Amino acid sequence: MEESNKDYNFSLFKPVSPYGKKNRNLILTMLIIWVVAIFGFQAMLLIFEKPTPEKTLIKFESVWEQVKAGNATDAEKKVFVNSLIMVAGKSSVSPANKIIIDNALTWCVFGMVSDSEKVALSGQLKNLTETRKKLSKANDEEYKKLQADLVDIKAAINLIANEKTGIDSTNNKAAILPYNLNVDYKELSSSDKEALPKVMKTYLIHNQSFLTDTKFLGFPFHYFYTAEFLLILFVALSLIYSIRINQIQKKFSIKED
Repeated sequence: MEESNKDYNFSLFKPVSPYGKKNRNLILTMLIIWVVAIFGFQAMLLIFEKPTPEKTLIKFESVWEQVKAGNATDAEKKVFVNSLIMVAGKSSVSPANKIIIDNALTWCVFGMVSDSEKVALSGQLKNLTETRKKLSKANDEEYKKLQADLVDIKAAINLIANEKTGIDSTNNKAAILPYNLNVDYKELSSSDKEALPKVMKTYLIHNQSFLTDTKFLGFPFHYFYTAEFLLILFVALSLIYSIRINQIQKKFSIKED
């Protein structure tokens, strides 16, 4: 029995010696704490989360019925366009939903400019599309020239659209708009009108709770917990295990050769 007490070898599932059982229990305790810390917090997020709309969605919904009916004022159209661009700029937007957003943006922006501006805007958008296609086949010198041409084309598009849409030329929205307008203007289809509010909700409603809204050391608490605290906890558990297993080894007179 004395020999088994001083044996480092043990089975995690069927420990034989008292030392092995102590070691097994310590490992399982550390593991349980780690699992509870991870999945317990995830469970709390699910329990307390509440779907919360962004301000952009609230603004969109406040003008959508007027825009859809064709009775929107210029100010309401500006709100509509700006809310669409906020979604269009998200990298998570699916290709199918992007088409709906682009169709809605094109429909509204073209409806805000004069007939002569429609022609000019369509021409610049066509130039933008053709120039972007050329980029993939261009050599170094051509690539630089095409990039410069893109800057000029986007500036021309924004010159036509920005004043009408209320977009600041220095804002990121001005960089997003040209790439989300279609060359051809057409009325927004009934299917797109039906789908648009659902698309906006998909990207502008997020689950929130006091766990996500609370700030801790300048970070949202849920971010601090998952990105910082869990790492600290892992190191702490490793340290505690090292200290405790050393105490157990001394108790059973186990020494390294």
